[in-house]
Amino acid sequence: MTSQPETTGEEGPDPREALEKFVLDNEELARLEELTGQFNLFEALGFVRQEIRHSNFLAWLMNPAQAHGLGDSFLKGFLFKTSAEARMLGIETISPVDVDVWDLTETEIRREWKNIDILLVENAKRFICVIENKIYSSEHSDQLRRYREVVETEFREYTRHYVLLNVTGEEPSDSEYVGVTYDEVCDVIERLLKMRASAIGGDVATALSHYVTMIRRRVMPDREIQELCRRIYSKHRAALDLIYEHRPDRQGEIADALLKMIEADPAFTLDVSHKAVIRFVPDSWKDRPKLQQAQGWTKTRRILLFEFFNSTSWYPNALALALTLGPGDENVRRQIYEAAEKTGSPFTPSPKGLHRTHQFLFWKEILQPADYDDSDFETIQARVQEAWSAFKSNELPRIEDVIDQVFP
Repeated sequence: MTSQPETTGEEGPDPREALEKFVLDNEELARLEELTGQFNLFEALGFVRQEIRHSNFLAWLMNPAQAHGLGDSFLKGFLFKTSAEARMLGIETISPVDVDVWDLTETEIRREWKNIDILLVENAKRFICVIENKIYSSEHSDQLRRYREVVETEFREYTRHYVLLNVTGEEPSDSEYVGVTYDEVCDVIERLLKMRASAIGGDVATALSHYVTMIRRRVMPDREIQELCRRIYSKHRAALDLIYEHRPDRQGEIADALLKMIEADPAFTLDVSHKAVIRFVPDSWKDRPKLQQAQGWTKTRRILLFEFFNSTSWYPNALALALTLGPGDENVRRQIYEAAEKTGSPFTPSPKGLHRTHQFLFWKEILQPADYDDSDFETIQARVQEAWSAFKSNELPRIEDVIDQVFP
């Protein structure tokens, strides 16, 4: 189970001195701030790492019926580029010449149809395009092949075009797909901004410009920014490592919220915790001698603890609540495990038997990666509070009753 890292006893550079050197007379830092400091609408809205939001925006641009004033221009530009690359790779699909002459204003844009990120359907031309979008994740579970098979079944007589859109230029696992990068999406948008400047409304032009800037600055590698970052980090590593260690982040925000939530409830007592693992017990357990038989776990020697696992290295971008039986007196551990096994729900002990160190007796998933993808902190906090209230009303009373029976 998790534990606090041990210190080495070695003294590093003085933290205050390192920070002062970092901020004083740092021309490279000033240049980096100049490149990255301008306001950007999409960064303000939290778009950068949100795959769902990128898909929504691109689907909006591709939809000729939307009020962006582009008609089918972006859609045609995207299809022209991807079909040309597919043809160069020997993939049989639509011709760029067809795209150039087609009227695509009746194209239907579907989001998450059969789990496909973006699906383009042109019934009059009997043409369909599958777009799988990846920002900071990789394809999984043979999904490209599965999506192709779905489309081949549903649209048998249609010409099909398959696209994997990602950041790195990763080669698709399915040879029927053409891989394109966000850099190429930016090329299409920039060409539109240049060629149709007089026809694009000011608000739309600003939005497109901001989107391209955000992609170039935060998603695709910018060479000048990369080089500045390398030089600054090389010269100010101690200060930057210190800043990174204490940076505000979603994991830290959730940890702070969990700590405040538990501290505000007199029915619970916090145990030794850190950002990734927040531990507590019902107040009635905190001084019970039989439950203070742990060895080599927390300083309180509690053998039974509730733990919030908050985006740990082995449980990333997720939050779960567990009841963990720690290492310690084997007789006590055996009594608790057998009572949980006999009781059943809400307990979920492993059918493989009692582990010699740590054993989950209860597990409740609260947040999944998808919750982090498209939710602001207030929404996440509300979900956590709702799950906490449900736990206190439903599972906790039964768990406390069983432990009280074992160790009255």
